[in-house]
Amino acid sequence: MPYLISIKALGLVMLSDPKALRLAFGRFMTGVTVVTTLNDTGEPVGFTANSFTSVSLDPPLLLVCPGQHLSSFDTFQSAKSFGVSVLSEGQEAVSNLFASSAEDRFGQSNWITSVDDIPLISDRAAGFVCRTSQAIPAGDHLVLIGEVIHFDSTENPGLGYGPDGYFALGKERKAEAHTAVQTRASVLLDDGHNLFLTADDNLPSVIVAPDESPLRALKTALEGAGICAKLNVVYAVYDEGKNGRRIVFRGHPSGAMPTLSAHAIDGLGSLAVKDSALQSLLTRFENEHKAQNFGFYIGNESAGDVLPAIEKVM
Repeated sequence: MPYLISIKALGLVMLSDPKALRLAFGRFMTGVTVVTTLNDTGEPVGFTANSFTSVSLDPPLLLVCPGQHLSSFDTFQSAKSFGVSVLSEGQEAVSNLFASSAEDRFGQSNWITSVDDIPLISDRAAGFVCRTSQAIPAGDHLVLIGEVIHFDSTENPGLGYGPDGYFALGKERKAEAHTAVQTRASVLLDDGHNLFLTADDNLPSVIVAPDESPLRALKTALEGAGICAKLNVVYAVYDEGKNGRRIVFRGHPSGAMPTLSAHAIDGLGSLAVKDSALQSLLTRFENEHKAQNFGFYIGNESAGDVLPAIEKVM
């Protein structure tokens, strides 16, 4: 027996809801173009469109879909040739201009005259001039198929559009290419009277691999250095520069402390530490140790918040 599943249960929307249908269509991410031609008096007209598709390489065909709501709809319906400018990153204003009802759109934008006197937007990612091959009415739009008679292409990355608005893949790729955040795990090792630091007056630390647990990496590094300790709560998490993060645990010695030097906790604030963020952390630790009321710091090297924390063995 077939299962009966309600439309509501599937999260489907009735086709009688055009707004919801438009939103559903908008989930498909596209590029952004400006489609142009000349009207009967030889004046340029154009509109913003993301309904642009390559159709064929042989013969070279593409299509765009002007809507009946356009003031220039009749012009495109009878146009013998038209142009398509694929917009570049940074041309959001051009897209918005040609999507608006502004009268002098071409007077407010940079453009050139191409083959058949068809206007194309300057600084585009690519441009096409087409002779109209077919103009097919389709509901409230026109499927305008053009045979490409001229095209150009640049290295400018194209402007994208999706459900959350414009996006720029070139910028996203650059962001991805930036140095990944480097995590450094450190530990405040104290025996109740002394804090154990490295020879250069720093906390025992290790650089954490991207796919590694900071706690596990720190424990492994300490064991490898012959340092016996039990690690407790996280004491601080803060950003170091643009691409750094430091996680500071608390811990207590449980055996040998080779290569580390003991410093009285009561004098930590007076240590000549070059790292101002570490100096601030040591001073806070000294003060909290006196009060036996430890907190958890989150922020960056110069500003953040200290939250109450309860110590427990990890």
